Amino acid sequence: MNTKTDDEPKATKKALTIYGGTRLSAGGRKILAEITPEQREAIQKCPATSYSETMQKQWKSAPQTAELALMIAGLLKSGEGEVTVRNFMTNMKTRWNVLDMPYLKSVRDAAQNILDAEKRALAKGDDTNVVNEDDFKAQCNYAMHAIEAGNRPTGKPTLFQRNGQWVEIRWQGDPLRAVIVELDRKTFGSRLNEITDWRKRAGEGDHFRYVSAPDDVVQQVFDHPEKPVPELRGVISVPMYSEDGKLIMIPGYHSSGYFYAPPDGLEVIRPSRSLTPADLAKARETLVDILCDFEMDGVSRADLERAVLRGEGEKCWAKGTTAVPPSFLSAVGFLLEQLVRPMISGPVMPLLISKTARRAGGGLLASILQVIVSGTTGMRPLAASEEERRKSIIGALRSGASVIAWDNLPSSRVIDSPTLATLFTEGVYVDRELGQSKDITINVTTSFMLIGNRPRMTDELIQRMTLLELVPQTANPEKRTGWKHAALPAHVSEHRGEILSALLVLVENWIAKGMPKPKHAPIIGRFERYRHVIGGILEAASPHWTSWQSNRDKLATVAGDEQEDGWVSLFDTWVEKHGLGEKGRLEVHALTDLACENEILLDVGRVRDGGQFDYASKSFGSALSGMQDRLFKLGDGRTVKVTRYSKRGNGGYPWYLEQVIDRVADAVPAHEPVMAAENVVPLTRPTPTGERRGRTGQARQQSALLRAAETAAPVANPFSR
Repeated sequence: MNTKTDDEPKATKKALTIYGGTRLSAGGRKILAEITPEQREAIQKCPATSYSETMQKQWKSAPQTAELALMIAGLLKSGEGEVTVRNFMTNMKTRWNVLDMPYLKSVRDAAQNILDAEKRALAKGDDTNVVNEDDFKAQCNYAMHAIEAGNRPTGKPTLFQRNGQWVEIRWQGDPLRAVIVELDRKTFGSRLNEITDWRKRAGEGDHFRYVSAPDDVVQQVFDHPEKPVPELRGVISVPMYSEDGKLIMIPGYHSSGYFYAPPDGLEVIRPSRSLTPADLAKARETLVDILCDFEMDGVSRADLERAVLRGEGEKCWAKGTTAVPPSFLSAVGFLLEQLVRPMISGPVMPLLISKTARRAGGGLLASILQVIVSGTTGMRPLAASEEERRKSIIGALRSGASVIAWDNLPSSRVIDSPTLATLFTEGVYVDRELGQSKDITINVTTSFMLIGNRPRMTDELIQRMTLLELVPQTANPEKRTGWKHAALPAHVSEHRGEILSALLVLVENWIAKGMPKPKHAPIIGRFERYRHVIGGILEAASPHWTSWQSNRDKLATVAGDEQEDGWVSLFDTWVEKHGLGEKGRLEVHALTDLACENEILLDVGRVRDGGQFDYASKSFGSALSGMQDRLFKLGDGRTVKVTRYSKRGNGGYPWYLEQVIDRVADAVPAHEPVMAAENVVPLTRPTPTGERRGRTGQARQQSALLRAAETAAPVANPFSR
């Protein structure tokens, strides 16, 4: 492993609450600092003194700090109680005006701390590990200090805390890789026995035998909220930039909270602090070399190399400003995510690999991306039920997985998952512990990937995706030959270090330029920091790399829920027959009749024993209520808002469509520069202007057939071979 030079992480001392210890006040700490070691020893060894004996002493002047501490220590040792000590301090205050009560309380705190010092010292030694004899709190202290001593951040810790739980790192699989494992109470007890010694007296003499840690001590330390071990944010197998832009390349635990565990044989070269244009060119060539044969956006290898490396070709992306296909930058952006994840304070957008045909290489591309990022592959099917999805997600997040990939997404049904929508949007995942009544909270630092043949999703999920589209330029993509690397997975595994080195060059280049924000990437709500970092790195890498996220409008076509199109069809018909505004208001029963007459397919409950378009009024009304105040773009380009009329009619509240101005630009955060109004991505799904939606079942069937034909037909692509 080429680490060259790197700063060792500095130790960060964590305050530890000691069982039975004294919480020293600020005044007590100040008094303690004034007392010399000799005076402390005298205080520790002072005899117990009663209140009457103490008050018999004669003073010509006010006692000094050490004298007061000595007298208070004698009273504390006598066991006469707190009231007696308080009376002594009151007497001193009355006799000597210079001795105020806050000062005397500080002296009392310091004296108590000095007397407890011996007890605290014993808590670290073998004298407090005798089962059934030593004090319970002293035994807990012994265990806590032993754990702390063996797991200091500057050493080689083996126990950590993560999301408030005890965890450890284990090496699993072939080849071995580090994973995070949460410890249950039984396993924690085993780890405690490995680093502590516990004794029990044998008979009546001074002979002892070694035993396991007492159950009550194990339980108390296991449940204690303050854990004297480092915080583990994650395990990484590739170099990573910390939150402040420092590159982590030394194996082991780092002060950033990450544990770097590279596989054997991985050699990554630290990028130069003075990068040259040649360094950037080599990095771009390395990335094109492994991605050039996947026909992303229908672009051939030759045309991709021309566009990405030289900026040549017909500029047909990002409003005609570049020849670089956006799907290529989606792939590179995904590779960058885990290298700079601590710098992204918030969620990252999942990568949707959508294929226009089966066997188009989506699974292969996903495997390649995973191998580069995490050193291994692991695809999982998307569970049908939300409960199973939650189980899978919680398990993966707890293990510290850097990538979660779902393959073979269904295309026969619309994917609707509040669980995934929450996971993809929040930086922290909160859910109920399965089988228990308590909640769990897990920080989300994972990258996500979904693969399928034009899978359909709800608009809630679509708007969270980064699109990477594979458009093979042959009817039988599985028969393609002439790949640049015949055994691409083996090539990537062999050259993984070079690929990672190239990615680090792109990041270092962006940092050297001052970490600029992108100028061309659309602004997407909730993902501002993700856009800043990933978009900024890509645009800084080349003047031609400006098309990242420029294919967002296509998400609705590639993965849209066709049943939602039915509502826009209904609204078009509504406006055509009844007009906009309050004059065109209709009650629910009239709207169900309108949908039925025009055979408009909607995701609404049907009347029992009714036809395909016989919608139940109650279900229809609930659907409208859920869309109240939501904006829709009609086929003629006008934007309308679903509005409920203020006065109730005979059949309930009427509804009408109110024309509004689409103020997309208002959603831009104040700190983000607005490049142009059209550079902002609306939260509602775009509809091509001028497209007339069919109002009959036959017209809708024709529309569906046209979509299918467009999917199967060769893509009109200037770079097609």
